[in-house]
Amino acid sequence: MNKQAIYHKANSSYAYMKDVQTMCLTIRTARDIECVYLLTDHPDGWVKGSEGYYWKKEKTKMQLLFQTTLYDYWQIEHRPYNHQMRYGFILETHEERALYIERGWFSPDDVFIGNDINSYFAFPYLHESEVFQAPKWVKEIVWYQVMPDRFYNPENISWGSKEQLGQYDFHNGTLEGIRKKLPYLKNLGISGIYLTPIFQSPTAHRYDTENYFEIDPRLGSKEIFKSLVDDAHTLGIRILLDGVFNHIGDQSVYFQDVLKNGEQSAYKDWFYIEQFPLESAEGIRLDTHYRHFTPNMPKLNTLNKEVQKYLIDVALYWVETFGIDGWRLDVVNEIDHAFLRLLRSRLKSAYPDCYIVGEIWHNADSWLLGDQLDGVMNYPLGKPILEWAAAGRISTADFQEQFVQALLQYSENIQQGMLTLLDSHDAPRLYEYTGFDRNKTELCLTMLFLLPGSICLYYGTEMGMSGYEDPENRKPMQWTKSQAVDFKEHIQLLSRLRRSDQELLARNRFTFLEVQNDVLVLKKETETHALYLLINKSSEQKWIELSELKDKKVENLLAQHSVIVDSLVPLKPESHVLYKFEKISS
Repeated sequence: MNKQAIYHKANSSYAYMKDVQTMCLTIRTARDIECVYLLTDHPDGWVKGSEGYYWKKEKTKMQLLFQTTLYDYWQIEHRPYNHQMRYGFILETHEERALYIERGWFSPDDVFIGNDINSYFAFPYLHESEVFQAPKWVKEIVWYQVMPDRFYNPENISWGSKEQLGQYDFHNGTLEGIRKKLPYLKNLGISGIYLTPIFQSPTAHRYDTENYFEIDPRLGSKEIFKSLVDDAHTLGIRILLDGVFNHIGDQSVYFQDVLKNGEQSAYKDWFYIEQFPLESAEGIRLDTHYRHFTPNMPKLNTLNKEVQKYLIDVALYWVETFGIDGWRLDVVNEIDHAFLRLLRSRLKSAYPDCYIVGEIWHNADSWLLGDQLDGVMNYPLGKPILEWAAAGRISTADFQEQFVQALLQYSENIQQGMLTLLDSHDAPRLYEYTGFDRNKTELCLTMLFLLPGSICLYYGTEMGMSGYEDPENRKPMQWTKSQAVDFKEHIQLLSRLRRSDQELLARNRFTFLEVQNDVLVLKKETETHALYLLINKSSEQKWIELSELKDKKVENLLAQHSVIVDSLVPLKPESHVLYKFEKISS
C-alpha cells in the first residue's frame, strides 16, 4: 500500500458541510487501493461488551469518484446521526488492510486505537451558519467582461479606427454605449456584465482611481449609469463593478496631500510610507519610499480606520444608490483579511444577496471560509482547458490530472460561487491562444459552458478578436471590422443549452469514460438525464465506444437534431459532439 499518496484533511474541500445535515468526505489514494470504507460514529455510541465499554462504529463503502494516472479519489456523502462526527478510513488492497485516522496509520484490529476517539478525524458540530453559500443567483450567470473605454461609443462614427493602445490612449467608449448594446448582449445569451473600473481616473484602464464616488466624466454621468443598471435589470442582466481597494491613484487628493505635506499630512497613515520625503528636491518621485502596486498606484493601508470607513462607504454607496449586484475586488489577495471580513459583514448585513468575488490566481482557501469572499476568478479551473484544448501543451492524461485537482481544490458549495474564465484583460485572448483555430476555440467554449458556478466571456471573444498580452488584448471592440470567423452562434447555442438545464450542464461532477492521446469522453448526469462530451483532437477520424447508448435515441445538442447511436460512434477529425440522453421520463 502506497501510504505516501494518501491525502485527506478535515475542515477543507476534502471534508465539508454540504448542508446542515450532510458531510461530504473525500480521500485521495494511489492506484493500488481496492476499496475504501468510511468508519464513523454509530447511533448506539458507547456500548457495553464482555470486556467493558467500546466505541461502536459504522462502516460504509465509499464511491470511486475519479481515477487519474496518478491517483484515485474516493468520496461519500454522510449524514451524522447527531450533527457531529468522528471518523477515519479503512483502506484495503489485495494483501493489506489499514486504518487511517488523524494520528496516522494503525491496524483496524487494534482494540486500544479503536476506542481512542480523540485520535480520529473530527467534525465537532454541523452549524447551519457554517454552510458555505454564495448568492443562489450567481451559479446561473454567464458574465461578459467589458472595459468601458474600449467597448462602444454610439456618437463616434469612426469607432475602433484608432490604433494606439497605451493606458493614456482613450478610445472614448461610454456607459451609454454599453446601454445601447444591452439588447445585443441579451441576444448573445449574457446574463451579467462585469465592468472594469468606471471611476474617475487619469488612465483608460482606470485601475488608478482618483475618486471612488465619481464616475469618470469621459464615460458619462451617474444618471446614465443608473439607466444602464435599470435597463440591464429589466432584461435580466446583473451588473458587477470592479472595486480597486488595494491601492488608489497617485492623483487622488489623499496621496497628493501626503506628497505636499509629508509627515504633517492628515492622510499619511492611509498609506504605507517607508520614509519621507516621497519626492526629491527636484520633484522626482522616490517610489522606494512607499509601498505601491505600481508607482502611480500607492497601496492603501486597510488597517487604518478612516480608510476602512471610506472604502466600506464606497461599497455600500454603489449598491444602495444604483442597485449594482456585486463587487469584483481587484488583487484581493494583497488586502488584509481583517478588512475583508469587515467589508463583507457590512455589505452582507445590508444586502445579503450582494456578490463578492475576488481576483486571485492561486489557491484561495484562506479567502473562502465564508467570512470574506463568495468566490474568486477561477483561473486554475480554466487553465487545463487552455493548455490542452487550445495550446496542446499538455497530454490528455495531464489534462485529466490537473482538471480533477482544480475541481477538488474547492468544495462543491464553493464552486457554485466561482467566476470561471478563459481570457480577460489580464490574459491572452482565447482565439489568439488557440492559434486562430475555429475548432479549438469552439471546443474551449463548449468546455467552459459545462463548468460549475458562473462563467465569464471577455468582450470580443464572440467576434474572434486577437491580442496576446496587454495592451494587445485590450483593443477596442471591432463592431464594424469584418471578421474571418466569429463565435456568436456557438455562444448563443451554448447559453440556451445551459439555461435550459442548469442542473445538468453546470453540475460539478464529471465522469471520465475515455482518456486517450487525442480522445476524451466526459459524462455528466442527473437522475433523469446524462450528458456526453466526445472530443477528437487528432487529424484522423476516431471511433468512440458508447455501448451504454447502443440503439438509444439521443439529442445531438450542437447539431440540434436527434440521432440513434450505435455502440461505435464515428467522430470526425478535430471535432467534438455533445449528446444528451433522457434516462427516464422527467
